[in-house]
Amino acid sequence: MRYQFGAGTGDFVVTPSDGVWAVGQNATITFWSAAHDGVQYTDLTTAAGDAVTSITSDTYGAVPSFFGPDGIVGMWAEAGGGSTRAWMVAREAFAPSSTTALESTGLYVRPGWGGFWRAARAAAGSGSRATIAVVGGSATVGFYASDLVTKNWPALLAASLQTAYGDGGSGYRSAMFSANGIAGQDSAAITAWTATGSLVVQSGTWSTGGYAAGPGWGYTYSSTNGNYVTFTVRGTSAVIYTLGSDGGRSSWAYSVDGGSETTVTDTATTGLAVLTRTITGLSAGTHTVKIRHAGTTGQYLSVLGVSGTNDTGVVLHNLGRKNAIAVDYNTALRTGWNGGPNLPADLVLYVVSPEDVINGVDADTWAASVRQHLANIRDGGSLTGATDVVLVLPHIGTSDALTWRYQDYVDRAHSLAIAHEAALVNLWSLGRNSWNYWSSLGYWGNSASPGAAGTDAIQMSDAGHAYTAAVLSALLKS
Repeated sequence: MRYQFGAGTGDFVVTPSDGVWAVGQNATITFWSAAHDGVQYTDLTTAAGDAVTSITSDTYGAVPSFFGPDGIVGMWAEAGGGSTRAWMVAREAFAPSSTTALESTGLYVRPGWGGFWRAARAAAGSGSRATIAVVGGSATVGFYASDLVTKNWPALLAASLQTAYGDGGSGYRSAMFSANGIAGQDSAAITAWTATGSLVVQSGTWSTGGYAAGPGWGYTYSSTNGNYVTFTVRGTSAVIYTLGSDGGRSSWAYSVDGGSETTVTDTATTGLAVLTRTITGLSAGTHTVKIRHAGTTGQYLSVLGVSGTNDTGVVLHNLGRKNAIAVDYNTALRTGWNGGPNLPADLVLYVVSPEDVINGVDADTWAASVRQHLANIRDGGSLTGATDVVLVLPHIGTSDALTWRYQDYVDRAHSLAIAHEAALVNLWSLGRNSWNYWSSLGYWGNSASPGAAGTDAIQMSDAGHAYTAAVLSALLKS
């Protein structure tokens, strides 16, 4: 939907003249996504429907009526190539229909939601990068899709948005998307995911780390010289995330696409720290990043993950973790890296983890943990709240059959949505609160045969992941 701008009582161009203000006659007005720099909005139309890239004030300095780009309710206006810009809001932005939340089955959208995301989305289509961070538990990792790289719902959502707004890269790939990172009772799934190349490749003995740190708050470590892990990422630059400690960690080396190695020495100086190493100048496309223990056996190399990005388009960082619960994201070395100031995003998809419900966490305790995480997403470090949030309630299936408290989480999620001007998507409601209904659609997964329809209590098949991605894609493209 295009919103209408101009022809309001305050919509005039003025210019200083001999110490007084005069109207700015016939001034060329351009529109931007930010008060400084930003991306110019050029998809404008006149009141008559003619496509234009700028608007011209009349002989009285008045800004005529015109329509902005699809979905944009506010823009920064710059007249005559001046050095200052003024904020202009669409006429309908504060109309009664815009001050009422949109509600339908499974969907609740606050009236103020989406402005930051839409601006980033528009900029991604014209030369910048829009960043999405996804936080959640096992379903966010991809249980039980056939492929954790291409068939889980975050990957399908990223592909849909990148087709529409440009490819910003593969995003973050956690070292926990590996055989030892997943582990547990999923041996058949691990075998299947290994066969499809879904997992991070490990050579030698690697273990799951016990400290709370980094994007996706998990890492794997090895203490043996020569052991390595291999990540596949897409983009013209890559960032390697490791965990350092007062220079006491092993030196390590990385190579790209089988090229020569670069050796890195731990430079952390104050206790545990998440360290990053950026690789630039890569060719467009997919790359293999190999990270090798290059120090003394007995010293630890701890690898968190690798991200791949392009300069433009949409990038989605999947920060999910198997069996995650809300409080897990809120320790010092985690919260800033999961949508917070260390790895910020234009949009955060906060997926409620069923593990909280299954573990018997009461709804108020859960809501307090989410509130704390959202505070860091909106106000951590020097952030100023310019991040949109979507709260996603997964279909709970039959996994709530012992505590019967998921409805309390739904209630608290609505309160959080109101407090944070967030959108809320309730897949449980969309699924008629019925395990049987989703089963009839083939949406439940099969741990013995990932991708296929099965009878899992909570995890999804390929069809279930595709449905979830389609619901979210429709919202994020609106």
